[in-house]
Amino acid sequence: MSFSVNQPFHWMDSGIYQGQPLEPLYRDEALAAGMQRESAVPIIHLWVYDQALYLGRRDARLPHLEQALHQFGQDGFGCVLRSSGGACVPLDAGVLNIAWLLPDTAISIDAFFAFVADMLQVGLRDYGELEFGEVVGSYCAGEYDFSLHGKKIGGMAQRRTRYGSILQICINIEERPRGEWMERFYALAGLDEMEAHKPIPGIVGSTVGSIAGLTGKPTTVDDVKARLFAAIRSQWPVISVPFSVEESLLAESEHHLSQRLQLFSFTAKELAIPQWRLPK
Repeated sequence: MSFSVNQPFHWMDSGIYQGQPLEPLYRDEALAAGMQRESAVPIIHLWVYDQALYLGRRDARLPHLEQALHQFGQDGFGCVLRSSGGACVPLDAGVLNIAWLLPDTAISIDAFFAFVADMLQVGLRDYGELEFGEVVGSYCAGEYDFSLHGKKIGGMAQRRTRYGSILQICINIEERPRGEWMERFYALAGLDEMEAHKPIPGIVGSTVGSIAGLTGKPTTVDDVKARLFAAIRSQWPVISVPFSVEESLLAESEHHLSQRLQLFSFTAKELAIPQWRLPK
């Protein structure tokens, strides 16, 4: 890595979101835009969204996506089309999202994944040894899945901006029927009706788990945040600071994601409106 690990990571927790599901993503984007400054430091940004479907570009090809999102809106889920790779991931108050942001566009994709995987192994060691690799049948399956006892508890997605690199992960901490939610979502969206060019393989809900469910111990998002911070700090320089980013960068990043990249975002209330339609 081209940045020095002696330069402390800034650990920023921006809390729980319940408004537009795009909001935490443009906060990540704004933090990445700030990487252009000479004084930029690596950042670890933590957040929670309660609750929404974070769609991948591949999901846009589903034949009944509009109907599925409308139904999930009635069930209390918002939605957003995200810019980082993969397919749909359900987020709720029991899922912790973390973004690693580096003032570095030269680090290789594999090196960045390996670095964050090392941090996760250390940060989550109290819950068991993580395994990395695709969990077949899980939602948003890929080679950078991570699992406990053979069940997926999270995944990673990475992308670059002009000024830095972002690696975003989600960790299932508290128990919810997320695998079953995704089975139902893809059934409603018509995945099984697609005979060719399916955007994803089929989903088997039982392939997905959570830290609390797999360890049999009552574990909360706040528990994991505290253990992650303490464990990571034992091996890497990291300091906790309040979340902060310039308002101008927030406004610019929101415009970039929603207008230039055309990432749609809707709350559950908006999706549940009978007249709601997907943007063309």
